[in-house]
Amino acid sequence: MTRYTRNLLCLIFISAAVFGYAVPVTILHTNDTHGAYLPQNSRYGKIGGYAALEYYLNAEREKTPVSLYLDAGDQQTGSIFSSLSYADAIGGAVIKVFNYLHLDAATYGNHEFDYAQENTIKLRELANYPFITSNILDEKNQPFGNMPYQIFSLDSLKIGIMGLTLTELPQKVKRENITGLTILPYKEAIDNYIEEVDKQSDLIILLTHNGLEADSLLATFLDNRIDLIIGGHSHTVISEPFKVNGIYIASTGSYLNYLGAINIEVQNDRIFSYHSKLIPLIAPENLPPTPLNQFVKAIADSIDKETGKVIAHIPVDWIPDKFKETAVSKWSAEALKQEYYETYKPDLAIINNGGIRKAVPAGPVTLKDMYELFPFNNYIVLFSCYGRDLLAMEALNKEIAKNKPYDIVQTSSTEWKKKKRFWGLLKPKEVYYINGKPVNPNKIYRVVSIDYILGQWDKYLNFKPFDVQETGDLFPEVMIRQIKEPR
Repeated sequence: MTRYTRNLLCLIFISAAVFGYAVPVTILHTNDTHGAYLPQNSRYGKIGGYAALEYYLNAEREKTPVSLYLDAGDQQTGSIFSSLSYADAIGGAVIKVFNYLHLDAATYGNHEFDYAQENTIKLRELANYPFITSNILDEKNQPFGNMPYQIFSLDSLKIGIMGLTLTELPQKVKRENITGLTILPYKEAIDNYIEEVDKQSDLIILLTHNGLEADSLLATFLDNRIDLIIGGHSHTVISEPFKVNGIYIASTGSYLNYLGAINIEVQNDRIFSYHSKLIPLIAPENLPPTPLNQFVKAIADSIDKETGKVIAHIPVDWIPDKFKETAVSKWSAEALKQEYYETYKPDLAIINNGGIRKAVPAGPVTLKDMYELFPFNNYIVLFSCYGRDLLAMEALNKEIAKNKPYDIVQTSSTEWKKKKRFWGLLKPKEVYYINGKPVNPNKIYRVVSIDYILGQWDKYLNFKPFDVQETGDLFPEVMIRQIKEPR
């Protein structure tokens, strides 16, 4: 051995001792899967579904000896599969699917709280994986579920996972569903645990359901102890490595169009190399039977048997849009008013466009379509307000449509008209009409709506309703009655 070779080997040995070897690991991830249990049509053919996810997860796991599968929330709500009661929990079948998929950890999305808090707790108890949250506290001021973070040991590598849920959670769900819970600001929650997580781990991942904009802003306030953010909520597809303030951010979009796979090497508590890809979940044909796809098929067959019957036909495509009036939002508001007109004589109906969740093409409509079109079990309520309140609501609605902080409301039997003034010498004035008559600011109007809007009146209405009356009727059932039996 020459002196040069000995010196080179010595240098390599010293470098390895000082700097450590780079340890490879694959992070697999999903977000906003929304109960997408079956493949859907796309330009690539059939894409998505739990069976396809299992197939590609297993294929990626076979390529690497060390992997971790994480989900960034909103496993629930969006399909009839996720609205079923299973194992005494609405959405329990979704949890069983992720158990079959050997999910390692998840964080809470807002849709995990769409039903009573007791249901959220049941979902957590059914899961073989932890729901991690660093910023949701229970009524005892302790982490909700007592899991603010978790350390995973993967061979010689230790990975710390912290979880965050959007601070706007009280504005996204019925407030009674999160009674007693406190949502901490993101940075405050991280600061509560970062020291102890950092001491125990080589890599720290934030598993978030905040949306890309919030995650990007948060990254600017963090230091290099945080290595990676895997996010959800905004349904953003990040196809290329995305970095803010030295921190990578990843997201797969929604509805199981993609599985994310991040191949990294960790050295000295930092990411040494980073390669990511999004794998289109193109549904393979003739999959071999597995416990997961047999479970999904059994429920899907039952759903089709119960809800596959055509109950109506529609003349135009129903394509929802959170920020503008559409054929389906207009029909829904008018149908709601019509349902209760004989009994309560409401002047108008108000719904939120964000509650309409599926595109239905012109033609036949099945019961399954309707349950997936209106997946939220909101209750019908009536309340009163003044005409001036409705004008304030409309002004707010215009601002929402312009700036898009959240979805607008759709009203029935209303329109804006331009009314000439002074024989046309002045610019026409816009006047708000209800049932063909200009709104009287001092008149009391009766409104039929849903309890979600009632609970979020400061967000959607810009006024506080009075003379509230509950009906006990569920909104999806009303819509089904109306499309089956138009009056």
